[in-house]
Amino acid sequence: MMALNTDTPAPKTPNPKALQQSFSGSLIILEPGNLVSRDGVVVVTINYRLGLFGWFENINSWVRSAISGNQAFRDQILALQCVHANIPSFGGDPTRVAVFDQSAGGANSIRALLSRPSAFELYQRVISESDPLDIPFKSPQDPARINNYLLTLLGCITCNLNCARAPSVNDILEATLKAGQLALDDDTWTTFGLVERPTNDGELIVYDFTTLIREGRYNTNASIMWGTVKDEAGFYVPLYYTEPVPISRATESLEVMFEKNRATTILASPYFPLSSSDPDTFRVSFTQFGTDYYWLCPLQYFSRLMIMYKPTYNFRFNRGRDMPLIEGSFCTASTGCVCHSNEIQTVFASGAAVPGFSQTGDDARFARHVVDRFTTFAKAGNPNPQPVGLLGVEITNPDVMGVEQLPYGELNATLDMNVESEMVYSLRFASCQWIEKDLKHDFMFRIPSF
Repeated sequence: MMALNTDTPAPKTPNPKALQQSFSGSLIILEPGNLVSRDGVVVVTINYRLGLFGWFENINSWVRSAISGNQAFRDQILALQCVHANIPSFGGDPTRVAVFDQSAGGANSIRALLSRPSAFELYQRVISESDPLDIPFKSPQDPARINNYLLTLLGCITCNLNCARAPSVNDILEATLKAGQLALDDDTWTTFGLVERPTNDGELIVYDFTTLIREGRYNTNASIMWGTVKDEAGFYVPLYYTEPVPISRATESLEVMFEKNRATTILASPYFPLSSSDPDTFRVSFTQFGTDYYWLCPLQYFSRLMIMYKPTYNFRFNRGRDMPLIEGSFCTASTGCVCHSNEIQTVFASGAAVPGFSQTGDDARFARHVVDRFTTFAKAGNPNPQPVGLLGVEITNPDVMGVEQLPYGELNATLDMNVESEMVYSLRFASCQWIEKDLKHDFMFRIPSF
């Protein structure tokens, strides 16, 4: 079993005090001891070793033999090859490798792995959380902008690779943060968390993800379980809107994320309701619509295509833990919101390990359910425990055994995960249908050319 943890760049937002932490495999909330000890799995974590240079590419300045592009993703494939060759020495099974990740890692790692045939034999299961599937990969021309910012900030001519290799690590890190902030203004297709992402380079990743799914060219042999959290977009509220937004300023405020004509279309729809009786109506509606647009609806769109080749299992977290990654968090346990990243402590069952955090009985119970179900899927390719060949305690957990998780299928089935989990069907169906047919997702507009 393998976790691929992403380093997230700092945001460019109207709120300079809203700081995003960079993650690494050593972060305490990602400590996997409870997964290992409870359910008999081996967990391997890797980090981005190359920073912004992991996505360094400029096909107009350098040939691919000098700068191949997608280096961070190539490094992940190398790590998986290492796991495949050596995991038996640690008690692992190379025929039952599960890759799992969250957020930008769902895109930069999981989505990329599903797209690259040479990596298919290196894993058998996929667990992806909160991948903003609406945001497509870059075209080969796109990375030049952020790379030129980086080189300029380092005092280099934009085509001088030797100069780029000379600065200190600290200088590179500082320039990387500033380059990411500048590049965000250039990139119509992203939020701050995905300024750095793979390119459809025509070599390592030959087709865009939408084409791969439609034509069955992704890894159709892999068992896939993926999902979202209930209020994903609420994570971004304090980044872009530090205070409630008056209805009179709704259009200009929405233009932070969407072009003007699309912002007007969204506000005119029945799926972005603004209530004059609620002084915070804009931020509440932004959370719902943003969750649908970037996460939930594209997940369901791709799931409907995937079931032609193999069942997928979908989930939604309806419970989480406070995770103060951003100052002024809009999502807290007291509000009942479950926002982007609020599930991480639960997935790793690390809720009692984080300084300043305690854990209630229901928190621990829910963590046991999630850990047991995820590790069951990692071992068997099915989130429903079977009595044969399991090394953990899944079959003794009534919360897992009491709810059969159905594949997405024709019923649009999703496991709504809470202390008392249940199967739900056709989540936000009308909103998703309107987005697909009338508004369109970003990935529907982006077909790369090589």
